[in-house]
Amino acid sequence: MLYLPILASLAVSASAVQAQKRDFTTVQPAKHHAHKNARDAVGTVIEFYDKAGNVVATSFVANSDEVSVATAAVVNAANVEATSTTDDSTTAVSTTAPASTTASSTTATTSSSSSSSSSSGSDGSLSAFESPSSSFVDGTISCSDFDTLAQQDGVVSIDWLDYEGYASIMNMNGDTSNTCEAGYYCSYACQAGMSKTQWPSSQPSDGRSVGGLYCGTDGYLYKSNTDKEYLCEWGQESAYFKSEIDEEIALCRTDYPGSENMVVPTLLSSQSTEPVSVVIEDSYYQWEGKSTSAQYYVNNAGVSIEDGCIWSTSGTTVGNWAPLVIGSGYSSGVTYLSLIPNPNNEEGTNYNVKIVARDGAVTVGECSYIDNVYTGDADGCTFSVTSGIVDIVFY
Repeated sequence: MLYLPILASLAVSASAVQAQKRDFTTVQPAKHHAHKNARDAVGTVIEFYDKAGNVVATSFVANSDEVSVATAAVVNAANVEATSTTDDSTTAVSTTAPASTTASSTTATTSSSSSSSSSSGSDGSLSAFESPSSSFVDGTISCSDFDTLAQQDGVVSIDWLDYEGYASIMNMNGDTSNTCEAGYYCSYACQAGMSKTQWPSSQPSDGRSVGGLYCGTDGYLYKSNTDKEYLCEWGQESAYFKSEIDEEIALCRTDYPGSENMVVPTLLSSQSTEPVSVVIEDSYYQWEGKSTSAQYYVNNAGVSIEDGCIWSTSGTTVGNWAPLVIGSGYSSGVTYLSLIPNPNNEEGTNYNVKIVARDGAVTVGECSYIDNVYTGDADGCTFSVTSGIVDIVFY
């Protein structure tokens, strides 16, 4: 049975870090959808518990045949073609109608400093923690023109998947498509260390997640979250991936909110460093009112992002079968990092991992994965950073 974890996060104050422990356990099975215009199922594996053993954050995702969304959430009426109305306040959404989109930003401007060609892989147009400058303007980029979309700061193409560069394409009913078409949310990837900013505030009532830009009936892209000016944003600068080995490592973040497939790449080259997406949970995507954080499936060294950042199959050791899962998030002044075994893979990795504080960093706990053994607990370990920067070292 496959497992698909969603890493939800518990917010605690810095003063409570010494007394508060984050634990996790596998709880629910999940099976993958086949991307043939019908989303089969998704689920969760991770739950966090407080010190008393109470569940404080979960993320179980169930199936749904039909989803109703408040009409008040639909602002771009010109781009909406609802197929039926159940009452004055609710619209039943079909594959040709959006469930939620937002008005064009009247203050957004297009920057001429954008890259002239699209970015592929995990390297984007920005240096680490360089501020983006190219604002996204509603209704100016065709849904099918990912090359132009990828000129937005931080956006990268996932060109080894069959989605025209997008990470996933889905509507509110859970139907999927291989092309970004009217009524669908088209999820995109951001460069290493950044997170996408677009998802509709009205989410499916059954717990599934939907994210990305909305494709209107005019064939152009629109923001689903007008609170954000840019399509990609940095998280907290508190952790980096660091390689001390001679082969590259493909770290594959889940497309969340969205398909939840582990397709968003960070390529850690030999003897290099890359920023970790330490999402600032208070302003990031909320699942049913609960904070969420970033999650990476980490392949064995030597696996490329094209081969590793995919939804794979039983009997392999890549993608959702990769041996290691790394979680990261920031809340109330504290960065939380976790190393977690993937229950789909008991073979272990061909490297060791340790979390090491840089000079001046203030941390709580120890967390490593050495010779296929986690610090303190077979179920993984967590590490807290109250100030400064740490490295997640592969050696």
